[in-house]
Amino acid sequence: MNSPQRKILKKRTRELANISNATDLHRFHSNLLQKLEVKTVIKENHERAIEEIKYNFTKTFSKCSNLFASVGSDALTVYDDNHFGDHVALVCQFKNAENVDAKTKGGPLYCLSWVDAKNNSEHHEQGDALIAVAGEDMVVSIISVSESAVVQILRGGHAKAPITGLATNKNLSDALVSLSEDEQKICAWSLKENRVVSEITNIGIGCKTMTLLEDGSLVCGFTTGSIGKRFTNFVVAGSSYPKKKTTIDASKNTKCYEAVDFGFSRASAKSKGGDKSTGIDCIQSFEEDVDFENTLDNKKQKKTEKNNKKKDSNVKRRRQILVAKTADSEVSVVDFSSGFASAKIESTFRVENATSSAPTSKTNGKRTVSFGLSHDATFLACGNGSRDGIVYVYDLNVASDGDSSSQPSLAAKLLPHERHSGTMLDVIRSCAIAKDCRHVLGTTDANDGTNRAGIMFRYEIIPEQPKEYEPPMLKNEEAAGEKKVIDKENNDDDDNKN
Repeated sequence: MNSPQRKILKKRTRELANISNATDLHRFHSNLLQKLEVKTVIKENHERAIEEIKYNFTKTFSKCSNLFASVGSDALTVYDDNHFGDHVALVCQFKNAENVDAKTKGGPLYCLSWVDAKNNSEHHEQGDALIAVAGEDMVVSIISVSESAVVQILRGGHAKAPITGLATNKNLSDALVSLSEDEQKICAWSLKENRVVSEITNIGIGCKTMTLLEDGSLVCGFTTGSIGKRFTNFVVAGSSYPKKKTTIDASKNTKCYEAVDFGFSRASAKSKGGDKSTGIDCIQSFEEDVDFENTLDNKKQKKTEKNNKKKDSNVKRRRQILVAKTADSEVSVVDFSSGFASAKIESTFRVENATSSAPTSKTNGKRTVSFGLSHDATFLACGNGSRDGIVYVYDLNVASDGDSSSQPSLAAKLLPHERHSGTMLDVIRSCAIAKDCRHVLGTTDANDGTNRAGIMFRYEIIPEQPKEYEPPMLKNEEAAGEKKVIDKENNDDDDNKN
């Protein structure tokens, strides 16, 4: 550990030492987000838009939570977010070129997903991080950050169209799901067995996004409507899989999925005076044990404690939510902690100054505009679909009582860099929030082959600059300076008299 990093860690440890509960920690993170400004601008060495960006939030991320990755054009780039304490550094880069030996065609990459590296970390003293990427060549490449090499290739699941989405779950370390929008097909892979264990065909037109839940079900969103689909019993949550691949045709077996209502039609009626909503372009999930007080506001917490004094407000409970966003920047939070049969909508809101219809992305349409969730799902960062270049960060820590009138508050509005203001702004395409909420990442949809393409902004706390050193003046110098001032004033008075 270097000296600058050691000093920063000591300072942050002292700051966290004064925090005793989840409410104070949440307030601390909120204050940090309000102080963020653009400081670092990264220009990747390709002239295409950055398709997706993600921090490493896998179960083994405690050793590698400082890593984030991006895909753009035919390249995957992994960065260290805390190099020398608080700087950005390049860790490794993978170019998806044609490989005759591996029998891969190469080409553009459209998606990425961090993979649990538990089984691969034993070979590396400091641990390892694995990341999956896929795109035009219809194979999934698993890349080791420590080795800077492809360690596994998943092939055979898709043969007609590119892979446009990948999904994993912290509690299903052996499972990975791939999506092909044009093929209308989803495949579930076993990383240990290196094969497809189940697949669903004819899932529907315009499936842009999906999220894998810990019970093995898969929630998908479509551009053709505001109602999601939850495919049940898709991934077997266990160590063994059927020897033969299972195939389900969703067009013939409608019992394989159930509808998920995010309440977007009601949100649209309130905000736009209509009853229609654009399609869903991003869905993410959160399933973890959290402090009880972290999901309730202070007023509701006091009422709960009064009714049940024996109940500790810091007790852990399972929080399971879905967060979805439409193409016209409406966001919905659905709580399914008690099961999907009794799922309730926590809140629905529209991003500030959102356009009624988001502009068409400049890329080939394989990906859409996505948002970033903090590791505890209490903050959300996204754009509003317009070309204002602003990243909006919302506090999702509202009362989980199913009242859709409870609106998450705007925690921070991160303005664009002054060099990228005016007419050169672009739509915010993807965002990510660091674990400690000290950094927020944002990318744009610029894809025109100019110097605006492939740019990433990092918002961070800019420390106050120390005052320039001024050497102390000697007594005789001070006296001489005062004498010069007096003489100058006397001369000015004489000139005025004359």
